[in-house]
Amino acid sequence: MSHATVRERNRGTSESGLAYGVGVRLIRLRPAYIRGLPLQGHVIVFLLAAQIAAADSVYASEALRGFVNEASLRNRTPPAGLRSYRASAESEIGIVTRRAEGMEGVFSLEQIKSDVRWRRPGEFEQRVAGYRNQSLGVQFSSLSFLRQPWAVPILYGDRLSILFGRDTSRAARRSAERRPTLAIHPLASDRDTYYRFAGGDTVVTMRFGDRELPIVRVQVEPRAGVGARTLRFRGELDIDATRHHLVRMRGYFVAPPPTRSLVSLAFAASGFEAVAFVELENGEFEGEYWLPTYQRFEAQAAWTAATDSRNVFRIVSRYQRHQINDTLVVALDSDSLISMPYRLALAPPDSLAAFASWQRDIGVLSEGIHANDFDDIAPDIWRPTGGARTNFRVQRVMDAVRVNRVEGLFTGWGVQTRFRDAFPGLTLRGNAGWAWSEQTVRGRVSAELARGNWTGVARAGRSLDITNDFRSTFDSGSTLGAVFGQDNYDYVDRYVAALGVHRRIGRSQSIWRLETGPARDEGAVRNLSRGVFRGDSGFRENRGVREGTYWRTWSALEWRPDVNAEFMRTGVGGLLTMEHAAGDLRYTRVDARLVGRKNRGRLSVVGRADAGAVWGGGVPPQQLYELGQNQNLQGYGYKEFVGDRAVVGRTLAMWRFPVFEGPMRLGRWILPGLSPAFAVGAQSAWTTLSNDQARYANLLLGTRVVGSGGFGALVVPIARPTDGVRTSVTIGLRFVGGAIGVGVARPVDREGRWKLRVDFGQII
Repeated sequence: MSHATVRERNRGTSESGLAYGVGVRLIRLRPAYIRGLPLQGHVIVFLLAAQIAAADSVYASEALRGFVNEASLRNRTPPAGLRSYRASAESEIGIVTRRAEGMEGVFSLEQIKSDVRWRRPGEFEQRVAGYRNQSLGVQFSSLSFLRQPWAVPILYGDRLSILFGRDTSRAARRSAERRPTLAIHPLASDRDTYYRFAGGDTVVTMRFGDRELPIVRVQVEPRAGVGARTLRFRGELDIDATRHHLVRMRGYFVAPPPTRSLVSLAFAASGFEAVAFVELENGEFEGEYWLPTYQRFEAQAAWTAATDSRNVFRIVSRYQRHQINDTLVVALDSDSLISMPYRLALAPPDSLAAFASWQRDIGVLSEGIHANDFDDIAPDIWRPTGGARTNFRVQRVMDAVRVNRVEGLFTGWGVQTRFRDAFPGLTLRGNAGWAWSEQTVRGRVSAELARGNWTGVARAGRSLDITNDFRSTFDSGSTLGAVFGQDNYDYVDRYVAALGVHRRIGRSQSIWRLETGPARDEGAVRNLSRGVFRGDSGFRENRGVREGTYWRTWSALEWRPDVNAEFMRTGVGGLLTMEHAAGDLRYTRVDARLVGRKNRGRLSVVGRADAGAVWGGGVPPQQLYELGQNQNLQGYGYKEFVGDRAVVGRTLAMWRFPVFEGPMRLGRWILPGLSPAFAVGAQSAWTTLSNDQARYANLLLGTRVVGSGGFGALVVPIARPTDGVRTSVTIGLRFVGGAIGVGVARPVDREGRWKLRVDFGQII
C-alpha cells in the first residue's frame, strides 16, 4: 500500500476475542438467576439468550459487530468529496502452469497499459492504450476473452463488479439475461444475510508521514444455505481501524452452483476445481480517499481427482498517477453505483503499436508472486490445514499415462494422504502402473514430514530414469510424443530407496536437498520400433548401461526454481548438484547450471550455461555427458558428442522492431501482435574423455561400423569428444512475442553452409 511502513504485528489476544469470552460467560451465568421468575421473565431471558446466540452466528462478538457495522456505513458510498479520478495502470496477464512440486512455468506474458477513469454516480471506463507480449507459443490474446474491465475502480458500495460486471458488447446485450449477477460486498447493508464475520485483530500498523494507522483484519465466510444464486466473497478484509475505510480485500468468490447437467455432473465427478482469487489493495490519497494501487486477479484450475498440477490465468496491475476530482460532476441526491455499465475500450491498432511510454519492463510486475500465495485461503483440497484428506491421484500426468520405446504404453494411478491437522506436515504418497509392452510393474512410495522450512523425506521405488543431460526442469520425458514418433531419450531401469532432508531458503524459494540410500541400475531394451506412423520414427536402440548395486548420496541446491525452469520468468536462477556412488558403480558427479532472462525496453536476452564433470574408478556409461541436437547444437546429430567433462553455453538476443506490435483482430477474436524482432543466437559445446576409464565407458554406450565391411571395416563408438569447442550461430527474425523464429544457422568451428531454420518456442 502506498507510503506505508510496517511497524508491528499483534496476533495475541484481540478485542473481539475478549468480547466473545464475556458473551459466553453471560450465557452461562444467566440460568442461576431465573429460578422463581414469572413466566414473562423466563420468556424475556430466553429471547435475550437467543438474540446473543443469533448475533454470535454472524459475528464472533458484539464488538466485532459494531466495528463491521461502522465500516459498512463508511464504505456504503464513496466520500462526498470524491467526485472523480483518473489513473494510469500497467498490467501483466500471464498463462502459467504450476507443477506438483510447486515450481511455476510462465508460458506467455502480455503487458497492457491502460488509462482508467471513474466518476460519480459510478461511471467507469478502462481504455487500453499500449500492448506488447512475449510467449513460448502462439495463442489468442487474453483480450479476446476479457470483454469488460479487469480493473476494480473502487471498493465502496453494496455490490462489487470484479470480472463479473456488465459486458457492454453487442453480444452481451443480446444475452443480458445470461450474464452473471454482481458479487455481494461483504460490507453491504444486507451483509448479515450472506456472511459470517470473525477475527478483528490488529495485524499491522502503517505509517503515513508522522501519522500511524492501525489495520484490523476481519475474516469473512459465506453463510450456508442462503444466497444460493449470488456471488459471495470468502477471505480477508483489512480495515483502517481509525476511520473504518476498507484498505484491502484478499480471497475468492463463491459462485452459484451450475445448473445440473451431464456436463456439470461430469466435471464434479472428475474433481475439477476452479477458483478466482483476488487481492485488491488501496492507497490513501489526500488523507481522505482510498483508491486502487495494486490489484491481482488469479484464476486457478485443476483436475484435483487426477493430479496436483494447476493451470493459472493471472492478471497483476499497478496503478499510479492518480488525479483526484479531475472532472466537474453534477451533484446528485444518490449514487447508483451498481447500475452503471463499465466499459472496456481499445485504442486503434496503430496507437497500440506506437505506444512506448512503459514504466516497467515486461515481466517485472509478476516477479516474486506464485500460485501458492493463496493456499492459506484456498478451497479445502489445496489448503495445508484442515482434516486429514486421502485422494486417489498422481503428482504428474506421466505417472498415469505415458508412451516410450522401452515400456510401450504405461498406465497407472496413485493415492495421496495429507494428514494436515491430524499430524501437521505429514504426507504419504504412492503410485504404481503397468508397462504393457515391457510387461513390467513400476512405481514408488514416499513419506514427507514438513516442519517450517525443513522437510524430511523417505522414498523407495522403481523408475525408468532418463540419461539425457542438461535437460530443462520441466522436461520429464515423453508423455505422448512417442505416439507420433518422437522419443529422443535414453533410459536406465533404476531401483532407489532413500532418506533425505529438504530445506527452503529465503524468499526466493531456493531449495537445498540431501538424500542418501541404496540404488541399483539395470539395462533397458527397446520394445517398440516405431510410433503410430510408419517410417523412421527415431526409435533407435537404447544406449548401453553398466549394471550394478551401489550406495547413492545426492545433494542439490536450486536457486529461484521458477526462473531455473526456463520459461518467461525474468531474473537469474541456477542449480548445483552433486552425486556420489560407492559399490559396483563408483563415481562422483558434479553439475552446475545458470539461467537468466532480462528484458530492457525492446531488447530481450536469454542465456543458459551448463557445466559438469564425472570421475571415479567405475564410471558407468549412463553417467557420461552426451550432447547434440537436444542441447540445440545446430548441424549435429542426436547425442553425437560425449565426455566425462562437458560445458554447454546457449544464448538468444531479440530486438523488437517498433512496428506491428498492437493486437490483431480476427472477427471477434484478438491475436497478439505480429511483433517482428531481429534475433541472434549462439550455441557452444565442449566435451572430452579425460582417461582410459571414460573411453572404455564410451564404448559401452554403443558402437557402429565404419566402412563397407571386410578387413577395411572399423568398429567405432557411436559418440565422440568435440575435439575443441563446437559453435553454431543463428540469425533471423522472430514473431508473435518470440514464439516463432525463421532464420538461418551454420557452424562456426568448421566449414559449413547456411541452412534454413524454423523454430517454435523460445528455445535457446
